[in-house]
Amino acid sequence: MRLSEEIRELLQQGRETELVDRAVADARVVRPLLARLYDPDDEVRDRAARVLGHAAASHPELGREVVRRLMWALNDEAATNGVHGIAALGQIGRRAPDLLAPHVSALARMAWDHGLRLPILDALAEVAWSSPELVAPQLAAIEPHVDASRAGEDVAWRNLTNAVEGDETHGC
Repeated sequence: MRLSEEIRELLQQGRETELVDRAVADARVVRPLLARLYDPDDEVRDRAARVLGHAAASHPELGREVVRRLMWALNDEAATNGVHGIAALGQIGRRAPDLLAPHVSALARMAWDHGLRLPILDALAEVAWSSPELVAPQLAAIEPHVDASRAGEDVAWRNLTNAVEGDETHGC
């Protein structure tokens, strides 16, 4: 079985711990994980994002390249839809905040885009749980764009501000 097929199968089976161990031990796992960020199955995408966070923390040089590529995919010139990579950026930022730190403000500035806003709020909340000081300065720029009438944005905003404040009791 090819590596990409094996990774997809493990993600589908929910064997995340096994994949984390593999990704930490073997950086070659990163490429097929990146491909799974575009899987039609939400669970597979979420698992791939979490495993990528661990992989990036274990392989910082590769992690920097992954962050660069995922940020580029959000650029209009990229000719791709990078929305599914945002969750991986959040997971990388949670587990290796220094890798995402140079890009936090750029990510926050994209919150004007209603198609990206909810994933950005969720990703920045992930980062804030480990490094609230990276995200706190961005809240004032994000808040005017949050639209409580859009499904989930009010909850995501509350989760983000709670994460920055370190208040797990009020997370949703």
